[in-house]
Amino acid sequence: MKTKKAFTMVELIAVIVVMGVLAAYSIPRYKRDTRVEAINHMLSMIRYTQNLALHDSMHSDTNSSWQQSFWRFHIAKCKNSSGLYYTIGTDKSYSGYPFELAETAIDPSNGKHLYWNGYTKCPKINNNSLIDNVSPNIFITQRYGIDKVVFSSCSVMESGSRSSVSRKHIGFDNFGRPMRKYTASDTPDYNGHTVTDCRIRFYFQDNSINPFTIVIPAESGYAYLQENKNL
Repeated sequence: MKTKKAFTMVELIAVIVVMGVLAAYSIPRYKRDTRVEAINHMLSMIRYTQNLALHDSMHSDTNSSWQQSFWRFHIAKCKNSSGLYYTIGTDKSYSGYPFELAETAIDPSNGKHLYWNGYTKCPKINNNSLIDNVSPNIFITQRYGIDKVVFSSCSVMESGSRSSVSRKHIGFDNFGRPMRKYTASDTPDYNGHTVTDCRIRFYFQDNSINPFTIVIPAESGYAYLQENKNL
């Protein structure tokens, strides 16, 4: 009759030590992967916005506010500062902001809308409270731990039919060129073209994860990572 062989105390301790070493190495690996994942996603979404502008023009030549319909990449806060999210949309109804699902882009990875209204708390992306037709990828605080985004040379104070407000967004015209100061424009002109490169810097809740900067050149509008132009 065969007898079962049990672990000795020494073997058990050895297993625990090995698991501890592996865990120690997995922590920095996780952080590094989180940063790379965030970089790849944000870079892809900004380029996606430009691509939509190049191939899906929403301009209405008969409307003097036609510039308001430029495709835009927009960062905002959920209600009660419960997190940050981004929206990719076009204000084709000229209401001031892409407020409807019909005015927002579709996430190529899941077929859901890249939209949130901002008047609602950010939902938890790991439970059933998330709206079925909203992509969970837009909630960058919960998805990647990004809790601060700073726009340089493309965030301006705008005024018009609405009160003046500083907007964290970048738009693209039908040639793919970056635009700012256009969402309240009632005059068909191109004064909103950026004249200096736009820089968008993303910061993480975990201070041990280095922030990163995406640059959108004023001339071409083709976004790249500041630390690595090849990405």
